[in-house]
Amino acid sequence: MSHRNPFRKSVGFYEVMATSYSRTGNSDTSYKPPAKPMEAHMKHGVNPPGKSSQRESSVNFETKDKCVNQHEQRKRYLTAKYGAHQMLLIKKRLEVEMWVFDELKRLYCTENDDHDCDLELEEILNLDTDAERREYTMDQVAGAKLSQEEVHKFVDELLKRAKTL
Repeated sequence: MSHRNPFRKSVGFYEVMATSYSRTGNSDTSYKPPAKPMEAHMKHGVNPPGKSSQRESSVNFETKDKCVNQHEQRKRYLTAKYGAHQMLLIKKRLEVEMWVFDELKRLYCTENDDHDCDLELEEILNLDTDAERREYTMDQVAGAKLSQEEVHKFVDELLKRAKTL
């Protein structure tokens, strides 16, 4: 078993030298292994703890520079570019979604989204006929506080806007 310097401590990715100070004069110099092995930060090819190797005293940690470079490489793939046509469709859909949100607040006479309506535009678009869409929408807005005439106007306008998507 190899003995490590008791004053070497692991800090992040690096090992640093630490000086032990004690007021009582009893300086504990026995080495205690860390609670969790730092295998996740080691390069591949290093034997796991407990298995012998020819060079037990060397551990190759990835440096901060390599981690930064990997992070910069991943940054490029975090956003996706859409074509002009796809962006137009997304904007149209978002515009209808926001209109539905505002109209539901008006129909339920509330400033927040605290109504019991679970109207989903995706569900409306997935239905086959206008009759099914109208029935689904009327079922969802049955608890509206405004008059039935206002509800019917909302449903008609919603079905008209849904056809444009």
